[in-house]
Amino acid sequence: MRHKFTWVLLLALIVCALGVITSQHLARKLYSELEKEQKFTRELEVEFGKLQLEQSTWAAHSLIERAATDRLSMHIPDPREVQVVQSSLAKRSQ
Repeated sequence: MRHKFTWVLLLALIVCALGVITSQHLARKLYSELEKEQKFTRELEVEFGKLQLEQSTWAAHSLIERAATDRLSMHIPDPREVQVVQSSLAKRSQ
């Protein structure tokens, strides 16, 4: 009887050891994936910052004005050429 109990305990010990090994392996694998995703997140944040900087550069008033003048041959109209048009909503409110 004592001999059977020893074998049962040995079997339980082996099963528990395999469970610990499996769970540690899974934890290490998941941690490795987490590190990869965090690195990818940091790379995306850097790229997003660069894109925001580029957007603010392209949206600068002086750059738009220069492009309108040089590429589109636009100019500021003479005040005598300007006509103010009121919308129908503005006429109703008066």
